[in-house]
Amino acid sequence: MIAARAWFRRVIDRLSHFRVCYAETPMDFDEFEQLVLKVLFETDVPVTAAHVAYLGRISVRTAERHLARMVEQGTLNVRTSAAGIVEYVYPGRKPISTRVSHELTVGPPAITVNESFFMTLRPRPNPVTSVMLSMLIPGAGHIYSGRPGAGVAWMATTLMGYACCFLPGLFLHGLCLVSAAQTRRA
Repeated sequence: MIAARAWFRRVIDRLSHFRVCYAETPMDFDEFEQLVLKVLFETDVPVTAAHVAYLGRISVRTAERHLARMVEQGTLNVRTSAAGIVEYVYPGRKPISTRVSHELTVGPPAITVNESFFMTLRPRPNPVTSVMLSMLIPGAGHIYSGRPGAGVAWMATTLMGYACCFLPGLFLHGLCLVSAAQTRRA
């Protein structure tokens, strides 16, 4: 497990030298702060701009800007590692092994692909995709957006509206499209 953590650090350090070119998903400061706190208190990995950018699916420049804002607010401190990498440190952070005193494990728990830590990093659903799916099948956009209950309800009511008469079904289908465009904030 220590070797895996060292390998992960080397990969992140190598990636910090490359500029990532992809469409950046918008992330406001509050969401970014929650992501940093999750990394700080659920792992023992040092917080770097590249690491947080990778986990948040944002550019390194945006991560650096948000981290600098957290430093200005006094939430984080800046230090440079022996390798010359800028790390951001929370002043009261303790290693996980000392925080969990009743367990005999040393270091952070093993991170698996199915763990909820990575499930929260699912990209935010696109409202345009939600509307297009709901145009094809009423309620499908809601299911895509992570609202399966609303999707099934819209599907049932819209199909009943079409069964009664074309005009109520068309009206309900329009309302379904408007509702599908409104994605919830996690």
